[in-house]
Amino acid sequence: MDTNKQPITDALQTKCKSCGGIMQYSPADEDLKCIYCGYTGGLDKTPVEIMENDFEQWKNRADETADEETVEIAEIRCRQCGAVTTLPENTSGAKCAFCATPLIMNEASVKRFWQPEYLLPFKVTEKASNENFRKWLGKKWFLPSKLKKENVSTDRFKGVFLPFWTYDAQTSTDYTGERGVNRTEVSRNNKGEEVRRTITDWFRTSGNVEIPFDDIVVPASKTLPNSIMNNLTNWDMMNCVGFRKEFLAGFITEIYQRDFRESITDAKKKMESVIEDTIKVDIGGDDQRIHSRHIRYSDLKFKHLLLPVWISAFRFNNKVYQFVVNGRTGQVIGQYPKDKGKIAMLVIAIIAVIAALVLIFG
Repeated sequence: MDTNKQPITDALQTKCKSCGGIMQYSPADEDLKCIYCGYTGGLDKTPVEIMENDFEQWKNRADETADEETVEIAEIRCRQCGAVTTLPENTSGAKCAFCATPLIMNEASVKRFWQPEYLLPFKVTEKASNENFRKWLGKKWFLPSKLKKENVSTDRFKGVFLPFWTYDAQTSTDYTGERGVNRTEVSRNNKGEEVRRTITDWFRTSGNVEIPFDDIVVPASKTLPNSIMNNLTNWDMMNCVGFRKEFLAGFITEIYQRDFRESITDAKKKMESVIEDTIKVDIGGDDQRIHSRHIRYSDLKFKHLLLPVWISAFRFNNKVYQFVVNGRTGQVIGQYPKDKGKIAMLVIAIIAVIAALVLIFG
C-alpha cells in the first residue's frame, strides 16, 4: 500500500506545472486540468491488478495496522446529518457536502484510517448529471404537475467520493427442503359443471450448492439513506485505478463510518439472498420450500475503495428531496414528491378495471 503520509484532503488542490495555478480533476478530460490556463496533466488512468486483503488475517489485528496500511486524516463530523468528511487544508470555514450545514471547524480532529486502495475516477460531468436528473424527474408519472411545469431549482451539485468495502468469498451450502410438483384435479360441482383446481405434491429433497462471489459492494457510511446507497450499482470495477490523491483534486471525500469487520454482515446478507435463489433453482419443480441451510464461507477477501457520485437536492413544499448521480454511468437515484391525487386516480382506475372484468367473466 501507498506509504505517503500526506492527509487525504477535501477539495484537494494541485499546482499547475504550466502556470502555477490550481488544477482539479476534470471528468470531461478524465485528467487533471488547470482552472486558469486549461493545461491538462498526465494522470495514469491504467486499470490496475486488484489485490484483495485476507479477512481472517486482518479481522483481529486491524486496530494495530502498521503505518503503511493507514493514513492520517483531518476529519470533521457534521452535527446535522452526521456525515464525516475530510477537512480542507488551511480552511477557516466550510459547509457539509450532504446537507449544507456550516461545519464547526474547531471540532475537527486528526485520526488514522485505512487508506483507500483503489478508486473509480469521475467520468460524468456536473453538467451531464444535471441533464440526467431533469430527464429522470420528467419521467416520473406521479410527480406533481406544478413541479413538472416549473424549472426545478437544485442545490449546486457536489462531487463526492463515497467509501465502500467490497468482499469476495467462496461458499458451499448444504440444504434440505421440498420440491413442489403441480397437478390439475378435475371434478364436478352440484350443477354438473367441470371444476379444475391445482394440487401441489411435495417431495423431500436435499443437496449442496457452491457459489463464488466477487466484488460484493457494501456502503461504508451511513450518511445517505439506504434507499439511495443500496441502489448505487453497476460499477465498472474492471476500470479501478490505484489510489492517488490527485484523483481527488476538486472533489470531497467522505470517510468510512463502518469498518470492514462490521460491514461483512451486510455482505453476507447479499450473498445469502443469491444462495437462497440458487437453492430454489437446484430444488426445481413448480414450487420450493427450504427447511434448512448451512453456509460455509471460505477464502474471504476484502478491499477499501472510493466510488464517485454527484450529490444534490431540491426543495418542494418546504421539504427537501435528496438525490445522487452515479459519477461513472450517470444513473440517477433519489427521492421525489408524489401527487396524492394522481395516485388516487390510478387506484380508482385499477378498481374499475377489476370490476369490469368481474362483470364480464363473473
